[in-house]
Amino acid sequence: MKYFLFLNHPKGEKIYKLSEKREYILREYFKSVNTIDMSLKIEGKVYDCVVDYTVFSNLANFDCFNCQDPCYADNPSIYSNETRNLILNNLELYNMLTKNIEILNENEYSFEEIINHIKTSPLMVPEETVEEEISLCTCSFKPNNKSTLCSIHSICLKNNMSAEEIISSKPLVCNLWPLDIIAEDDLSKLYITLPDDFTTGFTIEDYYDTPCINKELAKSSTFRRKNPEGFHEKDYVPILIAYKETLIHIFGEEFYEKIKENLLKENLLYPEDFQEYKEQIFRNI
Repeated sequence: MKYFLFLNHPKGEKIYKLSEKREYILREYFKSVNTIDMSLKIEGKVYDCVVDYTVFSNLANFDCFNCQDPCYADNPSIYSNETRNLILNNLELYNMLTKNIEILNENEYSFEEIINHIKTSPLMVPEETVEEEISLCTCSFKPNNKSTLCSIHSICLKNNMSAEEIISSKPLVCNLWPLDIIAEDDLSKLYITLPDDFTTGFTIEDYYDTPCINKELAKSSTFRRKNPEGFHEKDYVPILIAYKETLIHIFGEEFYEKIKENLLKENLLYPEDFQEYKEQIFRNI
């Protein structure tokens, strides 16, 4: 089996391939939970999917602006043409945020070489500078000495782009994190879930170390010592609500409505939970 969202990872199979142990845990887990079977079109292709729908009632608080955890420590995907065109059309802002053009200039790359790398290199910078001169994800930036944010998303917001345009400009894995999608080797079936205290045996992320989806961790004294601002209990909302626009644009309206219907039916969410909420995709610094 494969981690579907990491199939385009620059490090390839080393990252996206599940071990036999994890595959076994996954299959046993999906036998034990309530699921919905549906066909979903993802980036133009239709897949048969098994959705672990109850996890969408789990609470999340994506307070990226006050987070000190290095979510952007990795380059999770080879960039698409949509991302490259966004950067090329916003070079000044891209450089102001990331300093990448200045860094490469200081390392004696010409402007023409830099543009060529944005157009053709997997991570839009020379391979030898990845995780060296240009640390963390090549599209990350730090607005202060605390948090690390996404320059692609910030450029989209500065240009007043719609949710659909933002989603099209970013790698799929970045849009959907921390959702996990695991695929059969031949991609004949996808399994959709979230890291939590039951699934960490096979998901690629670890619930226990992820404060945005682990409210108890965020309330702990150990965590508050490291991160005294943000991640307040009142800001946690069901992930179905926090990611409404993202889920609709990637999986479709039917996906969102079916998950919502089942969560309401099972009293895992209530009508009052769906109050007006500024969704994660439009948050800005």
